[in-house]
Amino acid sequence: MSEIPVDGWSIPPKLAVVVPPEREPGWADAALWCVLLEAWGFPADRVAMGAPIPPGVTTLVVPGAVGEPPATGPTTTVLVAGSSGRDSSPGSDDVVAFGPSAEDLVRADAEDVADAAERALERAAPRGLVGLWRWPGGAACALVVDGDDHPSGVDPECSRYVAPAIETAVHAGFDAYGIFVAGANVEAEPASFPIGAAGYYNHSYGHPYSHWDPRPWEALDDDEIADEIRCCADALRRILGRSDEGIFRLPHFQLEAAGRTYAVLDELGYHADSSIGANASITGGLPFHPALRPWSDHAADAAYARSHPDPLARHALLQLPIATDPTDPAFRHGCCSYNTLGEGVRARTADPSDYERVLDEVLARSLARRGLAHLFIDPPDAGYGRLPGDGVDYAGAVERWMGRAAAMDDVAILTTSGLARWWLNREAAIGRMQARVDHGRLVVEVGEPPPGTSIAILAPRSAGGAWTRVPASAMAA
Repeated sequence: MSEIPVDGWSIPPKLAVVVPPEREPGWADAALWCVLLEAWGFPADRVAMGAPIPPGVTTLVVPGAVGEPPATGPTTTVLVAGSSGRDSSPGSDDVVAFGPSAEDLVRADAEDVADAAERALERAAPRGLVGLWRWPGGAACALVVDGDDHPSGVDPECSRYVAPAIETAVHAGFDAYGIFVAGANVEAEPASFPIGAAGYYNHSYGHPYSHWDPRPWEALDDDEIADEIRCCADALRRILGRSDEGIFRLPHFQLEAAGRTYAVLDELGYHADSSIGANASITGGLPFHPALRPWSDHAADAAYARSHPDPLARHALLQLPIATDPTDPAFRHGCCSYNTLGEGVRARTADPSDYERVLDEVLARSLARRGLAHLFIDPPDAGYGRLPGDGVDYAGAVERWMGRAAAMDDVAILTTSGLARWWLNREAAIGRMQARVDHGRLVVEVGEPPPGTSIAILAPRSAGGAWTRVPASAMAA
């Protein structure tokens, strides 16, 4: 139990969302808000259509498509979701209209919609909010950097550059670089993979649709998908003495069989996949559990890009989105070094300083959005410049950027597996969270929060309405 020394609380903040039956009008808007609130760290009750509103609700989210908001008490503000074509307020202090509808979400605007929704929630919470902050240590954003590999002798020769790429990270004091590895590459050239120097994650054994296996990933049946995952994990254990830590990435981001793959990963007990860009994700770039089935037949509503309010209707594993590429915001797999600047980095025709600016821009935007800066920097780009014959020093640009990032106090640098562990543990803690008011002070109970947890508090408007982050470890027990 922790007491927050903030005066001005008359009642504890409590959120709820009215959820119509699936596929009926308003369900998509309710689903969007349930998923966003969960990602932001705010516990919320889910109320079936026509059911009574639970007592004590201070902010109620109601889909605009269901008609008039239900009757509420005098201390409840109603946020009407998907109510119009733009973000606006009808003028009442007790009703806030949020315009963008989940029915109209496209990849290009998912992040803007998530940001607008967060601003609308703040307007609709005059009696305050309390939740768990997104990142360890109360950091403003999290930074994750990883890449993947191909065999030497096959363009772009990722394996050959694994050791130089790790050298770049070591020189920069950046100890969280990870690589998704095809097991066949490790079998073919184990010396290319330094033991103990980086996180190695599962990228399938033969990386179908590549040098080792020309078939597309979707041509594999479920048993073959499981074998690819198991054989890669086995190669990492046998040859490198490393676990893949339950982290997977689809070979060449082949999402056509994502649903079948995620079902196999769930069965095998994997924690996360990382195969889409933040611009495609329902959360605007924060981790989420992909839905078991699409929301609709629209491309943007593919199951891998959407989630579900009911945990039984979504995958157990997390999707860890890659940050949007500022040079190609429509690219659905995020800021990948082989694609950004019109593939200039991979072709090595761009100036390294241009790539450095791209990395700076992604991190700065994530800090401003309190989001996840997840960057895909392939070994041939992180290490290029450190082997004989390399013509341009891209490694130097990456090293400078990594060094600056590692020195920033407000950035939580996480490994890919560390991000998954943090998010899953935080989710569990959100489910245990309770709040009450005792003599004008907010009392928050969070059973066994993960180390580094902070409580995020929006004070009641009557007390100034400011945000604070209070480390759980520093609170008075």
